[in-house]
Amino acid sequence: MINSQNFDLVTPNQELLLKAALLSGEEAITAWRKWQDASDWKEYLEPGSFRLLPLLYINLRKQSVNEPAMEKLKGIYRHAWSQNQILFHETAKIVEQLQSAGIETMLLKGISLSLLYYKNNGARPMTDIDILVPLEKVYMAIELLKKVGWTSPVPLTEQDLSYRHAIHLNNRFGKELDLHWRPFQDCRNEYGKDFWNDALPVKIININCLAPNPTNMLFHTIIHGVAWNLMPTIRWVADAIFLINSNDFKIDWQRLANLAEKHHLCLRLKTGLRYLNEKFPYLIPPVVINKVIGLPVYYLEKIEHRCLISSRNKERNGPYTAFCRHLCRFHRLNAGKRFFPLLAFYKSLKWKLNARNSRDLLYKGIRRTADMLYSKP
Repeated sequence: MINSQNFDLVTPNQELLLKAALLSGEEAITAWRKWQDASDWKEYLEPGSFRLLPLLYINLRKQSVNEPAMEKLKGIYRHAWSQNQILFHETAKIVEQLQSAGIETMLLKGISLSLLYYKNNGARPMTDIDILVPLEKVYMAIELLKKVGWTSPVPLTEQDLSYRHAIHLNNRFGKELDLHWRPFQDCRNEYGKDFWNDALPVKIININCLAPNPTNMLFHTIIHGVAWNLMPTIRWVADAIFLINSNDFKIDWQRLANLAEKHHLCLRLKTGLRYLNEKFPYLIPPVVINKVIGLPVYYLEKIEHRCLISSRNKERNGPYTAFCRHLCRFHRLNAGKRFFPLLAFYKSLKWKLNARNSRDLLYKGIRRTADMLYSKP
């Protein structure tokens, strides 16, 4: 059994909500009753949990729950459905424009999950669009999107392409688009190629596109989901369960473990699978859990992970942790090289601190350290 001590990714109330939205029969109804007793959800609900309410409505309806609260949940579901429809049409326009210019596109995160796994356009609310394009077509894609009203407040640089994974764009209607050249922040270029090679066809509003295969999607979901976020990312649990329980697709568990080891993300995968295994028994084959237990975890991963699953405001996330996080990500992006690329790491630090030269880097490094050490908690 994977140790669950100090595991705090999901609060007890959030766990009740997840079970009410994902389980069936008496287990779901009991969780729903307990969650209602513990939450004043009709007045206020933190955003991470609120995004689960459409799925909760769908599941309670399947359990034949019939009570006044269902009307409010129905309204929330309908609103999510209508907003997603707008987002799908906007996405289809973008995909068509990019593909007409010869730019291959892949739908990431919510839209792919909604179309292939949830199979209900209102079950998974979304606020933005995530599209992956080939690295060599990023500038071309940005210029094309600018012509149709998508802009970014910060221009993209060559160093951004090396160390970032996406650029955030907005249009005048308030829509948001993350244009990716890597699937996620901690992804190596080689893994990005894996995404393209094993992609699945998907259709959005009669426009053909690509989506990650289920194993890649599950890896992405867990790695992204267990990291700390201002908006609690508990929805990753629902995403993972829909992926694993899909009748149309199967998870390649060996490949999943190999990906974690290849990209030095074993600890995050262990954390995610551990939670799923403990809170939703029989979901994951025991042989997979045993294999995950044996995955190697590097020291830098442990330092990085300690920060990723806790608030940035905690004292333990000081200069040393911040440096180790950056070093870990740099090492991950450059894994497989025979010697550590010192010059490239120096350049990455300049990029991280937006420093002009060595003197400016030293000054900003000291200033950033002082801010971390002496800022009020």
